[in-house]
Amino acid sequence: MNKTFLWIVLAVIILGLLLILLNTRMGQSGDAPVPADNSVSAPVKPAPPVAQPPLPVTPGTPADGEKLAAAGVKPSPAAVERGFAFETGEETPATAENPAPASPGTTPLTAAAHDEKAPAEVKKAEKPAPKPQPAPRKAAPAPKNQTITNFVVFVRDGGATIRLDASSPIRFKHLELTSPSRVVVDLHGTWKLSEPGVPKGEMVKDVRLGKKGSDTRIVIDLHAKAKTRYILTKGKKRLDIRLDKTK
Repeated sequence: MNKTFLWIVLAVIILGLLLILLNTRMGQSGDAPVPADNSVSAPVKPAPPVAQPPLPVTPGTPADGEKLAAAGVKPSPAAVERGFAFETGEETPATAENPAPASPGTTPLTAAAHDEKAPAEVKKAEKPAPKPQPAPRKAAPAPKNQTITNFVVFVRDGGATIRLDASSPIRFKHLELTSPSRVVVDLHGTWKLSEPGVPKGEMVKDVRLGKKGSDTRIVIDLHAKAKTRYILTKGKKRLDIRLDKTK
């Protein structure tokens, strides 16, 4: 009888411990009590979606690709299109189509920077080079043995004509002076000639010869101021100096 009572007491104690342990676990689960059917529940707003941070990009290496290939891992078409080498979640290194983001504080060098410098280089290339200035032409040296074969003064009504016939083309400069009136003609180079006879007339007073540097100078003294013309003929081997009275 005593043993039976002890077993009953022991079973009650064990059952009580089990109930206490069960109540303790239910309290820790935090399950809310189920409301009654006649209770009105407030509308529950859906929680906003939480943005997930991007997965870190781990560049693959040729050695990693060989290890994965040896393990039997093959890339899928979807993974290749998304830029993943294998179905391991690791992204391939950045390519020209998907460049890696630049680090903070650095300015990426883009094609636009090259395009901004391109116009200046093109303009420099298009700028024409200055044309070389032609050197001033030097006067050709006068031929040797130049001779005035005929030097004569013609008197006519209202003026006079001085004629020079030469052995080679005549190049000359002229100058009209006043006080006293005279005409100066410089023949280029050295010429052999003699002073002509001057007939009496109303225009020409005298004809004198001289030198002006390497040129031969002819000075025609006049009685009065005259209108002067210089005429070259016969292949520039004849020079007529026409002197006419001024009105």
